Amino acid sequence: MSAQASANNNREQVEQVEQIKAADWTDMDLLTRDLAGELLDGEIEAEEKRVAAVTDDPGLTDEQRESAIMLRQRRIEAMRSVRSDLAAAADAPATTPHPLT
Repeated sequence: MSAQASANNNREQVEQVEQIKAADWTDMDLLTRDLAGELLDGEIEAEEKRVAAVTDDPGLTDEQRESAIMLRQRRIEAMRSVRSDLAAAADAPATTPHPLT
């Protein structure tokens, strides 16, 4: 069997997902802003614990420690910024996606 025939055969076997005739955004399992905010809160808390762990890690040089802390703090700042945007968006009215033309 050729490589192309084998790839086509594998694709046919894998492609067993039932396709629905609705836009993705109509699906009810979409991530809500509230849930996204909660997930971000948890990740921010976990990242802050990682910063504390790096700060107390005796196996790192000062340069490694400083670099790791700076990277994690930048990540925390970015997540806090997104979290703030989510909170602001929660106050704004929801919009329905427009179909592509």
